[in-house]
Amino acid sequence: MAEGRALYVGLKLLDRQLVDRDDKACGKVDDLELEFSADSGNLYVSAILAGPGILAYRMRRRRWGRWWQRVNEVMSPTDGDPARIPMSLVAGIDDHVTLGTQGGHLGSMSLDHWVREHVTSHIPGSGHEAE
Repeated sequence: MAEGRALYVGLKLLDRQLVDRDDKACGKVDDLELEFSADSGNLYVSAILAGPGILAYRMRRRRWGRWWQRVNEVMSPTDGDPARIPMSLVAGIDDHVTLGTQGGHLGSMSLDHWVREHVTSHIPGSGHEAE
């Protein structure tokens, strides 16, 4: 495993905007998945967790959070946990977190896509591009 850099994750990662490789906003960092390194025993961030269920769970609304996570899993076209964004997809950490992929491919955005397709797009006037 490659050496990483040391960060104060509470300041540098939590609640930061997620931006995809096309500079489009695609969520916020709601929580982090931490693991211990088998080699050194150091704690490291293995994944970013994003989505409405994760945030609700973090805000001590565990039942509501689990329900939202389940809805997100059902809506997600991806296998596995849709709220989990592996650190291997992170391209940069600054005042926002830049991902090396398109936000549309993230499982955490599946509920947003469903709402846009089945609800928002049926509202008159919502079909035009922003200027």
